Amino acid sequence: MKHRRFRIDPEKIQGPEATIDEASEIRHIRKVLRLKVGEPVVLFDGKGKEYQASIVRISPREIRFALTPEHDSSGKESPLRIILGAALLKPAKFEWLLQKATELGVTQIVPFYSSRVVSRREEGRGENRIVRWEKIVAEAAKQCGRAIIPAIFPPRSFEEVLQGDWGMVTKVILWERETTGALAGAVKGASGILVLVGPEGGFSDGEAGRAQAAGFRPVHLGPRVLRAETAGIAAVAILQYLLGDLGK
Repeated sequence: MKHRRFRIDPEKIQGPEATIDEASEIRHIRKVLRLKVGEPVVLFDGKGKEYQASIVRISPREIRFALTPEHDSSGKESPLRIILGAALLKPAKFEWLLQKATELGVTQIVPFYSSRVVSRREEGRGENRIVRWEKIVAEAAKQCGRAIIPAIFPPRSFEEVLQGDWGMVTKVILWERETTGALAGAVKGASGILVLVGPEGGFSDGEAGRAQAAGFRPVHLGPRVLRAETAGIAAVAILQYLLGDLGK
C-alpha cells in the first residue's frame, strides 16, 4: 500500500519524533485527508532523507509523528545532474514547466529574462513569486516520490546565466534555427548538463551567438517547432532517457 507523503522541516525532527506545524498542511491532513492517529505515512525533508512514520497526535496546532529509522531514497534520484535554464513564460505555463521538470528529475531550475520574454519584470516581483514557485516544486516532489526538492533560483538576466559558474556541465541551448546539431549528439557521456530553453518567441540571433561564445552548443529537438514549455519538458525527458533513469 502506498502511504501518504509529507514534507517535514529538518528542524522539526527531534530524535524519534517529528512535528508538522504549518497551518495549511495541518488543515490538509485533518480536514481534507481526514487521517487518524496510528495511520502510517512517509515524511521527507527535501534534502534526501525519508522516514517511515505514524501519526501519534493530531491537534489544530500540530501533527506529531513517531519515526522509524530513515531509509535510503537515493534510488528515486537520477544519476544525471540536469540544470534547466528556463526563460520566463506566462505564469500558468511557467508553473506547469516547474511541476513537470521536477517530476522528471531536474536538479536545479534557473529562471531568466531574455529579449523576447513576454512576462514583464514588474509583474509578480518579490518574494511572493519565489515562494509560490518553491511550493509548486515541493508539491511536485512530494507527489512523485522524490526526497530531494530541486533548487529554484531567483530570476536573473540571460547574460548572468551565460557567465555563471555551474560546475562541470555540458552546456547546450535549444534554438529553433539550429538544423544540424541534435541534442543527443551534443551530450554523449555527460554526467551534468545545463540546458537553456527560450521564451515564447525563442532566442534572438544575437543571444544564440553570445551563448555559443560562452561555450553553449546550439541544438534542436527535431523537425517540428515546439512551444517553449513543451520544448523544456521534451529536452529533460530526452536527457533522462539517454543518460539518466527514465525508461531504465
